[in-house]
Amino acid sequence: MPRIIYFSLVRERLGKSEENIEFTGKVSELRKVLRDRHPDIGDILDRVKFAVNEEYVGEDHEVKEGDTVALIPPVSGG
Repeated sequence: MPRIIYFSLVRERLGKSEENIEFTGKVSELRKVLRDRHPDIGDILDRVKFAVNEEYVGEDHEVKEGDTVALIPPVSGG
């Protein structure tokens, strides 16, 4: 089961920094699973970057058992 790590705004909205979920499949599918599981972050999920095992990945990347997946929201500042 992958370990999902949340940063910044995602972590604040969910009130937790990580969780383990039953999932294997593409990042695009994981995005949908997380939208259903956590509607509070639905509005920012389309802008979140995914990193698997500390490397940024695309929507077609396969998430496997034992992977660490980080959700990295867009950074704003000025």
